[in-house]
Amino acid sequence: MEKEPIDQAVYYALKKKKTLDESFLRYFTKAALAGVYIGFALMICYRFAQPFFDVHSPATYLTTSILFGLALVLISYGGGELFTGNTMAFTMSTIAGVTTWKDTINNWVTTYLGNFVGALFFAVLIHYSGLFSLAPKTTWIMEAAHTKMSATTLELFVKGILCNWLVCLAIWIPMNVKGDIAKIFTTILIVFGFMISGYEHSIANIALFSITLIVPHPEHITIAHALHNIIPVTFGNIVGGAVFVGALNMYIFPKKNNQQSNSESVSTSVAK
Repeated sequence: MEKEPIDQAVYYALKKKKTLDESFLRYFTKAALAGVYIGFALMICYRFAQPFFDVHSPATYLTTSILFGLALVLISYGGGELFTGNTMAFTMSTIAGVTTWKDTINNWVTTYLGNFVGALFFAVLIHYSGLFSLAPKTTWIMEAAHTKMSATTLELFVKGILCNWLVCLAIWIPMNVKGDIAKIFTTILIVFGFMISGYEHSIANIALFSITLIVPHPEHITIAHALHNIIPVTFGNIVGGAVFVGALNMYIFPKKNNQQSNSESVSTSVAK
């Protein structure tokens, strides 16, 4: 293993900070790409599962969930920047003392907005593609969106915590694994777990709602209902990633909390 997992997370956070400091536009574009990649994965999942939904198959949720891990693989290997993963990385780097909370908030806001723009851009492309122009092709994605919009605020917040706890583990655990094939399999398996469980991911929901709102949709699919979901889910995702993965791992590995010498070596590595 080249670096310990905490060292890797801190290193990644510093690289992200360096990119953002050097070029806002370049970093924002990377974040927008992550929104697009999530859109690609959602389209694969819901188009794949639509025939199962049409025949009321109990395998509908399974087929919807099984391939969504491709989104995180595309982001990890395709150069995207994802808000939910950064809640973990920047919490670790800030606790380690190599970034500040100002750096953290700046990154989170920039990444979130970039993810939003990318998801919206992808939804516009889907609209003009005509793939969802007919209602029979969208019944499952509309049903899924309506279910997400109908949950209570507390339910959404808690499901947001549980979601990003798993999503950040899907980033954290592969840091302990050698080999790209093993890393990809682990990522896909853990992300499948959050999808099949019914947890809530803010950026995935933004992509989902952007698509369902821009194509022909039922009247109960509204912007107000989308915001009712996205706001508590976003805060839940922050708690799940920052507290239950980022801060918790810094606590249970106390030797990494003394970061002066470690931060110097990581900072030097990033600067090269």
